[in-house]
Amino acid sequence: MNTGTILYVGNFELPDKNAAAHRVVNNGKIFCELGFRTVFLGAARGESFHGVKRAEDAAGSKLNDGGFDFWERAYPASTADWVRQLYDVSDVRAVSEAYADLRLVVAYNLPFATFKALKKAFSGTDVRVAYDCTEWNGYAEGSLPKRLYKKRDEKQIRTKLARECRDVIVISERMEKSYRAARPDMNLLRLPPLVDVEDPIWRQEREEHPGVFEFCFSGTVSNKERLDLVVEAFLSLDRPDVRLRIVGMTVEEFFAGAPDKGAVGRGLDSRRETAFAEQAAIGNIIFDGYLSHAEAVGRTLSCDCCVFIREATGRNTAGFPTKFAEAFTCGVPIITTDVSDVAAYIDSPEKGTVVGASVGEIRAAMDAALTEFRGYTPAVRDTFDYRNHIDGTREWIDRVLTGQA
Repeated sequence: MNTGTILYVGNFELPDKNAAAHRVVNNGKIFCELGFRTVFLGAARGESFHGVKRAEDAAGSKLNDGGFDFWERAYPASTADWVRQLYDVSDVRAVSEAYADLRLVVAYNLPFATFKALKKAFSGTDVRVAYDCTEWNGYAEGSLPKRLYKKRDEKQIRTKLARECRDVIVISERMEKSYRAARPDMNLLRLPPLVDVEDPIWRQEREEHPGVFEFCFSGTVSNKERLDLVVEAFLSLDRPDVRLRIVGMTVEEFFAGAPDKGAVGRGLDSRRETAFAEQAAIGNIIFDGYLSHAEAVGRTLSCDCCVFIREATGRNTAGFPTKFAEAFTCGVPIITTDVSDVAAYIDSPEKGTVVGASVGEIRAAMDAALTEFRGYTPAVRDTFDYRNHIDGTREWIDRVLTGQA
């Protein structure tokens, strides 16, 4: 039964090219379960076109798996394009006009100015505008004006969104508490990163590696991850039967590092660099580079222990790491730092251990994992399955559409 259309808008890359796309598509599956047609307006990188277009897959057919409609607009290629998209929501209106039964627009991590422009565009209509917030991130690459604007925008989203928007989806408990304190009558829905456990990527066969214990780190070059600490801890193990697999990064990217933190590999002195080279040469350190989502999940599923290290910065504690949710869904023990809400999920030894962001603690946890985590259980966990959040989302949407607090 179709009860109307929900339009999700943001710079996610369809259908599954980044964590943002995984977020909105799985949330969209909940909306579909509740009887809504779900439409996505994402961003196409590396393409030049005006307005919007329906997204197509490599074979040229429309992407409609799951009953979704996918649209794209070109990702800003210049400062002028970037500024235009901050205030011009004509692309959103163009898509909305294709759906006479549109009831809700959900803005995914859009700039504060763009959200206000959306509210103005749909003012006086029956369409409600909500916000899906997954990060408080003041970091940006590019020109000085862009970096300064991003910093200002993050502050506005963090401190002024509650004033402008009553209906908000958040990703963490910290965000929920902060917005609730700012506006007690807010209609808040907390959704962590979700998965669809019925998707074949979570049912892949585990690749066995007899005689070798494999740690897996999955991430990209960014100012979030502390892969340097993981590598230091791994090198100090000095075990020929232990392997570290790094997914989503090349060795060149590891040593080049994130632009705002210096080299990711900055902690390696000459002795450690030699040890690093030796371990890499014999295949005990493997850099897989960029992989498809299915391939990355397969690597995680096949490891013996996943290592996920972030420092407890304001940015990291406000968000919720998608890679953690994915490793948890694979049933893989996790060595992780206490960021966001993740510690609440490590409530038994077979699920892993929580450590500080230090080489010593990571190394001790790795050492313990070699004996404690060998009993791998391939059962898929459904904690982050989107189906567990249908009822709560139904209540949230009912309040959105009826205007109730």
